[in-house]
Amino acid sequence: MVRKYRFFSAAAGLFVLLSMTGSAGPLGLRPSATLDLGGSKVNGFTSTADGQYVLVAVSVGRESSVFLVAADSNTLGFAGKKVRGCPVAGEICLAQIRGNINPQDIAYNEAKKVLFIPGFDDDTLYISQVIFNKDGKPTEAKAPKKVAVGQGPRAVAVNADGTRAFIVNERAHTVSVVDISYKNGAPDKGEVIATVKLDPSEENPTYPSPADIMLKGDKAYVVNTDTWQVCEIKNINADGEKVKKGEEKIEVGACGGTGAYPRAIAMIGDIAYVVNSTGDSVSQLSVDPQPTSVAEVEVGDAPRGITTDNKCWVVVTNTGVDRGGASVTLLSKDLKWSLTLPLDAAIPGDPIVPTQVQLIPQGDAMALWVLNMGARGELNVYSQLIGACPP
Repeated sequence: MVRKYRFFSAAAGLFVLLSMTGSAGPLGLRPSATLDLGGSKVNGFTSTADGQYVLVAVSVGRESSVFLVAADSNTLGFAGKKVRGCPVAGEICLAQIRGNINPQDIAYNEAKKVLFIPGFDDDTLYISQVIFNKDGKPTEAKAPKKVAVGQGPRAVAVNADGTRAFIVNERAHTVSVVDISYKNGAPDKGEVIATVKLDPSEENPTYPSPADIMLKGDKAYVVNTDTWQVCEIKNINADGEKVKKGEEKIEVGACGGTGAYPRAIAMIGDIAYVVNSTGDSVSQLSVDPQPTSVAEVEVGDAPRGITTDNKCWVVVTNTGVDRGGASVTLLSKDLKWSLTLPLDAAIPGDPIVPTQVQLIPQGDAMALWVLNMGARGELNVYSQLIGACPP
C-alpha cells in the first residue's frame, strides 16, 4: 500500500538550515552567489566527485555550439584555456562542440575523467576526456568521440569504471547501451551493444517517453513519463561480446508506479525518489527486489529537479509555473520531515524557474546549486543549505 503524506513538521529546518543567517530575504531564500555564464543557455551541469569543480555545458550562437565550462565551486573562477566564442569571462572554456546538439543532461565519470553529453537534437552521444594538470586543475577537454544512439537522447548514466553508458532515448522509447573502449587511458571508441525497448507491445504501444535513468548494482532504473512508472533494466553488467552474440540479454524487468508525469530520479541506498511534475509530489519506491511504490509526498508546484546527499536528505526544485511561485523542498529520507522554502532570483524581480539541482560539498555542509531557466546563463548557489543528518 502506498502511504500518502501531506503535512509535515518544519522541525526539519533545525537540522538543515545551517549558516543561513542573512541568506533568507523577505520573500524567500536568496542565492549567496551566482555563476555567470554569459547569458548563454545552460544545457546541464555536474561536478567532480570532491565538489571542487562544477562542469557545465552551455549553448551559444545561431548554430548552438556547445561549450564545456569548468568553474571552481569555491571561488567561481573559470578553468581551462582560451576558446574563441566561449561565453564566460576571458573566453576560458574546456572545449567547443560544434553543431546544434541541444543536450538536456551531462554526466561525469571520475575514474576516467570523462564527460558524457547526449545530443538531444542530433541523436549522438559525445564522450570527451577532461585533462587536469599536476595541481588538479582542469585545463581542457579532448575532442569528443561520437556514438550514434536512439532518437532524442535525454539523459545518461555511466558505470563506475566509465566503460558502459546507458542513454534514455525519449523519442524512440528505448535505452541505448554503449560500451566504451580506452587507449592510453583516453576514450578510443564507443559501440552500441544493445537497444532496450521500453514498450512492452509493438501492437499496443504505450509510448513511455523515458526522461531519466540511474544505475545501482546489476540494474538500471528508468523513469517513464507518459506511463507513470519506474522500470528496471536487468543484467546491465553483462559481458558485451555475449550480449552482441545474443548469448546474454540486457532487458526490461519489473516496473513500479509513480505519481503523475515523473521526470527525474535520485536514490539513497535501495530507496528511489521520483519527482512527479504534474502530481506536485515525490514518489518513494523500494527497488529491492524490484521497484515497488512505498509512499508519495506533496511538495511544491510543478517540481522538476531532484537530488540527495546520499545519506539522509532529499532536495526538490519546484518551478511554480502553475501556481505558488518557485521554491525548494527539503525532505528527510523517511519523508517524515519536510520544509518548503520560496526561492528568490539572484537579482530581485528577475524571473526564477528552478530546474536542475546538485548538492556540492562546502566545508562540513553542502551547497545547493540550482539552474534557473528563467534567466539565461544563471546557476544560483545557496551556501551551506544541507547539514548533518538528524539524530
